[in-house]
Amino acid sequence: MSIFLNAFPLKIPDVELKALQNPYEKETLDTLRAQYGSTHSFRRQGDNILIFSGDGTFPISGTPQTISFKDNFGIFCSLVKDGLTRHLSGLGRNPSGFTSIQLVSAKPEDNLLVPILGDAYPFKVCAKYTIDTRTVQGHPCLVIDCTTRRVLKENGLHFLSAGFDLMGRYVVTEQDDGYRKFLGSVSACNDETLNVTRPDGQIVQVDAKDVYLEANRANFDDYILHTHGGKKDAIVERIRQAVSTFNGGENKKARIDMLKNYIQSRTIALINGTRIEIEDSPDIQCECGQMQKPVFVFNDNGEADWAEKGLTKYGPYTKRTFDRNDPSICVICAQHDKGRVEQFVRKLLKGISNSKYFSSGLEGKFALGTSRVEVFTTTTDSLDAYKNAIEAAIRKKADDGGCWDLALVQVRQSFKKLKVTENPYYLGKSLFFLHQVPVQDFTIELLGQSDYSLGYSLNNMALACYAKMGGVPWLLKSSPTLSHELVIGIGSANIGQERGADNQRIMGITTVFSGDGSYIVSNTSKAVVLEAYCEALTSVLGETIQKIQKRMNWQKGDTIRLIFHAQVKKFNKEEIAAVRAVIDKYREYQIEYAFLKISEDHGLHMFDSATAGAQKGKLAPQRGKTFKFSKHEMLVYLIGQRELRNDTDGHPRGLILDVHKDSTFKDIKYLSAQLHNFASHSWRSYFPNPLPVTISYSDLIARNLGWLNQLPGWNDSVMIGKIGQSQWFL
Repeated sequence: MSIFLNAFPLKIPDVELKALQNPYEKETLDTLRAQYGSTHSFRRQGDNILIFSGDGTFPISGTPQTISFKDNFGIFCSLVKDGLTRHLSGLGRNPSGFTSIQLVSAKPEDNLLVPILGDAYPFKVCAKYTIDTRTVQGHPCLVIDCTTRRVLKENGLHFLSAGFDLMGRYVVTEQDDGYRKFLGSVSACNDETLNVTRPDGQIVQVDAKDVYLEANRANFDDYILHTHGGKKDAIVERIRQAVSTFNGGENKKARIDMLKNYIQSRTIALINGTRIEIEDSPDIQCECGQMQKPVFVFNDNGEADWAEKGLTKYGPYTKRTFDRNDPSICVICAQHDKGRVEQFVRKLLKGISNSKYFSSGLEGKFALGTSRVEVFTTTTDSLDAYKNAIEAAIRKKADDGGCWDLALVQVRQSFKKLKVTENPYYLGKSLFFLHQVPVQDFTIELLGQSDYSLGYSLNNMALACYAKMGGVPWLLKSSPTLSHELVIGIGSANIGQERGADNQRIMGITTVFSGDGSYIVSNTSKAVVLEAYCEALTSVLGETIQKIQKRMNWQKGDTIRLIFHAQVKKFNKEEIAAVRAVIDKYREYQIEYAFLKISEDHGLHMFDSATAGAQKGKLAPQRGKTFKFSKHEMLVYLIGQRELRNDTDGHPRGLILDVHKDSTFKDIKYLSAQLHNFASHSWRSYFPNPLPVTISYSDLIARNLGWLNQLPGWNDSVMIGKIGQSQWFL
């Protein structure tokens, strides 16, 4: 058995190359590339620009430099990508990008829509290759990946002629180099002239033939509905399966190897004429690690490595201490759906008799006793109708001198298209949260599932409901360390239904006590705009340390370890300075910290021959498989071959963990194992998560609070109460 990466070692030529050095200025670099890009290569190196020439002549004067490739991997890799770009451009293939080179196939046989919609259809789903470089265990490699991209080949006039409504749709313009640049959304249509509202609010007039629809999912799906009507869902599912099969391990590896073989067989040169040579990927099986399954702790310290089994055998961790037994539950639903909703709620509470995992329901599985349920109906789907029903429910309980333990709110899939201020989904959350009532929404469309499928949906829903009510389904079994640990997750979400000025990047911060996975979110769960992020991080960190030092009885001289998980391009100086500013206030402790960057988009894949004969996930590695790139980088698979549900699910994607150089704690194996455990610790589902809860929970907090903050009268201080101590955002 063997394991390979899609990273192919580059042969480093033992040559030196003459270059010219000039001080860096963006305008200078852009001008040089525009004027001399066809004959010279340019690279920013710190505060300087390096200019490389094929014939020894240079367009401007500067300081001569001699570059040895063996001592300058970064420059060598840059020139490799430059050489590949020149070669592909010379073939008329129009590669784009440079940080990673992207190449979309123009071959008809590489358009996945041809067998489904024919070659004349204006949309395409084409094979896309990505080429990049990366240092693996100290050696530069060429990384080749293959996936798909939606492409549009017809301009706006084609869609107007086909009778497709362009109003409100995003359009792009094609640049001289083929790159399609975002223009704005269509706000008016007059014959073949379009009014387009740009992100800054300015309105421009363009000919329909001079713009293209953006090849986004909404335009794609809507046009299939326009051309195929009621067959749309079946066609979209066929396309999904075709794309997933294309992205399966066997096909992905075969196409990667095909491009690798092409590069090996051709004379593709650096700017000085030296041939680019790559080797086959080595077998790394003996260098891969395999992480152990996390162990969970349940009621009376019962242990299991499968959450479902442990919960059924021992009961939830807080079985004996849960304070909302025999819960009061209100249901908000449409009047004309009341009967079906009552049946649905009964199944949620009591279970489905023939269900494999949900025969005892929320009440039995989590030992809740008998729920007291009242239904409040809405006369219509309007915002006012929902508001009236919710206020009636809140008023009824207030008159009885109590508070609902849980609200179940029925919504519709169509609500997702509404503005947040007109959406009953967010109204329901805000009104109930204001009265410290956790909310579980469900769509009316969910009621159409068979009992078999519904059992799985309700199983996950019951888990989230218990956590929202303040229960702890399970904790992680931890190996005690000599340090007190806090893991801080930093997530984000784009908030805004229109692209442009109103769209904001919202940062979400939640804290996790890492020893057993207990969450400390009361008063420290925040969502802020990017500009206020560092200040919020400082505040959250300070409040958390203050709270935990009392709860855990930290003593003078104790070692405190702070571990930050974030999906960022890189940790910047401001973030690290913010953490150090807090640490300086607690000099009585020995504080160490690790900044762990978590990346999904890296283009690296592991292919494991042990699963070559599997029915699903051929060549996919097992969950927990690891490979160490360097002292500070690790590839970790949180979803493996067994976690794929269908044979069309594609190849699983691993995460790359990168410990920042300024960290004072740098044990990458320890940090990777901890992150692997947190990926199984979500109370949103029993399935392993492709991200650790530190990230996925923070993303949910950012998204939920970001939207709620757009509602009139909403204030995050609502979360200071008991609801903020639960997993309200699940």
